[in-house]
Amino acid sequence: MRRIRSPMRSFPALLLEASLVLSISACNAAAQPPVMPASGSDVCSNLGEFVSVGGTAGFNRLVDGKFTTALRATGHVRLYEHESAIAAAIADSPSSDPYSILDAIQRTFNASEPGEAELGLVGWNYFTLPAKSYPGFYQYQYVDSGLNPSSANVNVPDRPPSELKFSQRNERAWKLWVRAARSAGITSMAPIVAPNAKWRRAPIFPRTRREYYDIRSSFYDLARFEASYGRGIAFDSPPKFFLTGGSGPGYQRFIEQAIQWGNASGIRTTVLISPYLDRSTFSADTKKFVSVLLARDAVPTEWAVDDYENTDANDARAMGPDTRPNTTTGVGLWLAAHAPVYVRPNDAGTGRGSICDPQR
Repeated sequence: MRRIRSPMRSFPALLLEASLVLSISACNAAAQPPVMPASGSDVCSNLGEFVSVGGTAGFNRLVDGKFTTALRATGHVRLYEHESAIAAAIADSPSSDPYSILDAIQRTFNASEPGEAELGLVGWNYFTLPAKSYPGFYQYQYVDSGLNPSSANVNVPDRPPSELKFSQRNERAWKLWVRAARSAGITSMAPIVAPNAKWRRAPIFPRTRREYYDIRSSFYDLARFEASYGRGIAFDSPPKFFLTGGSGPGYQRFIEQAIQWGNASGIRTTVLISPYLDRSTFSADTKKFVSVLLARDAVPTEWAVDDYENTDANDARAMGPDTRPNTTTGVGLWLAAHAPVYVRPNDAGTGRGSICDPQR
């Protein structure tokens, strides 16, 4: 599958004291099927913001409150803050007031909780270097702008082979990264995981196709560690890509199994929803995708809507309004109003969770 996420910009090597790499844990929790809440249960009475909507395509157009009137009225949405979209909003603002677009967007979303970021994987000091000296880093883009997201999804490397193995070096690097993020207020740091490239015999792939499509295999030891330590896992699986078979036999089962594993482990599970090749079926594909996951007991704790193929931050027609099908906000509205969501049993992650319907 093509690279659908824009990577974070490169920074001078001397600033990156720790180059972070993919690491993912060795906890093999057996997935327990979720249960529907009993009649009269209040577990689903306060779902909060379980849908994130935002960049990249048309992100700047979120300054127009009419794009998200119905979406925000659901009470289930927060802002999705892709690093490249944040950078574009700053670049498109006057130099005298670089946060003007972000300020306007935040005023529109003022009733929602802190947003969810998407970041590239660089050094731990990305979070700590001062904003005035390093304008491309976290303090400048996310803190001084007032965004202060509470969770983040991370584009972890998929090569070379040394970056994919569970090792002391990779474990330490990920821990440094997550701890630095926590110091900046990010409580959940999720690797973005999905076998979107077709399996073949090459150093960056496991020896067998079966291992490639099994979240419990040793190939994903780093991924499971990273998700467990960061308290989250995210899945880059566009609806149309999933529905048409993904990267090959076993792909759909991997996504379902991995969601179940994350839920059973008591961590955040976020499915990233984006158009793939043909935006004209985005809404219909999303509805079918959600119905398949529900039927297979693979409902995540959150949904996030973005458009990775289109990086034009001013593309209004891609973003909204939420009353028009196949737009980012239109799909977000349907998810906020209709999509089921998995509710973890408690903070300790023990017991079985519940699948909640926002319409109930």
